[in-house]
Amino acid sequence: MKKHRIILSTVLVVLALGIVAPQFAQEPSPDAEKAEQQKRHALCLGLVRTINTDEVTEVVKYGSYSSWENLLAHQPEFFNRWLAKSDSQQARFADAPDILPGYSLRLNVHADGKGYDLRLRDTTGKAWAAFSDESGVIWEGEPLH
Repeated sequence: MKKHRIILSTVLVVLALGIVAPQFAQEPSPDAEKAEQQKRHALCLGLVRTINTDEVTEVVKYGSYSSWENLLAHQPEFFNRWLAKSDSQQARFADAPDILPGYSLRLNVHADGKGYDLRLRDTTGKAWAAFSDESGVIWEGEPLH
């Protein structure tokens, strides 16, 4: 009888600990997630600034704004510098739209080459994007809810 109580008590304790244990499981803190998101957005804004700078260089050198592919071919040092500052040091830029893991670029050059519109979107986590054009002004945006 005493042996059965000990076994029953042990089983109940194990079950109770199994129910309580998930409460103590580690989950990423909201602050850590927010900090990571802010870091990604800052990198995104930095890349938009780099693209804007490259586009001005293109106008001065070639007389018109350029596509993503031409920017990479004509101005690799600007993009390599951005990669060195980011955590994407092993990454290499790819063709649009998925230029890097977690980033989607839409860069449209006007038919006359005298303007462009760009959107660089963070595809990880909450929807967010940075926008710019030949004015060099950068806007941030997220979807309406």
